[in-house]
Amino acid sequence: MFKNNKIIKLLTAATFAVVGIGTVNAMSHASTVQASVFHYLRKDHKLVTLGYGEKLPLLIYKNGKHIYADDDPQSTANYTDENDIETLKTHGWKYINGVKYYKIYNYFNDASVYINTKYFTKKYNDMSYLTVYRVNSKIKALSDDMDNTDDGMWYGKGDIILVNNFSLWNHDKYVDTISPMQDGKHNADGWFTPQEANFGGELTHEDFKSHCSKASANTKFLLNHGDDWYTNSSLARGGMYHKGHFYKVYSR
Repeated sequence: MFKNNKIIKLLTAATFAVVGIGTVNAMSHASTVQASVFHYLRKDHKLVTLGYGEKLPLLIYKNGKHIYADDDPQSTANYTDENDIETLKTHGWKYINGVKYYKIYNYFNDASVYINTKYFTKKYNDMSYLTVYRVNSKIKALSDDMDNTDDGMWYGKGDIILVNNFSLWNHDKYVDTISPMQDGKHNADGWFTPQEANFGGELTHEDFKSHCSKASANTKFLLNHGDDWYTNSSLARGGMYHKGHFYKVYSR
């Protein structure tokens, strides 16, 4: 891999892009660039923050030739990373083979990286399916699997959970919830886990209505040990907070 070793695990559809520095090896199947002139987004040429990107396809050029970061064009090396988190920034854009791309600032140290501007639109920024809720009384969730078995975990009073309003299965029967709970520790206790240790569960609509209520606009659903968080306010604007700063989130 070419990116920095910095690993910051995150939760859910929010798991986001890394802007790292590394090396890229040119491949034999390289093609030349057919590009228009470069257009700056600002008259003063200052950087503009686009936000975070999850699994957005990269167009990589070295010495004027299109290359792959890996022999396999479908390799994750050819996409923005979904495990690490940094901001994607640009000075501006150009057309390449008739398609408009942002040039991503400082992604690799020996190659130029571009991302199609279409990925920085509302279509790829719709986080409206996520909502922050508060658990008002103890409730056991069903297992988050195809069978919704009764071996899920308990949600405690005061837990802050994330609710997925779009479930991949049984959407009519269950409410899909996500909470950073483990070993009896709860979000309300201020104890958080990295992505691979996060847990969720399914609640019946009756239990969900009886035991949960929508959190206030600025109640934090914390990620990454408190460095990053969602609120209903930030989700409504299509993004998250990172160390107090709001950033848009784009995903593919």
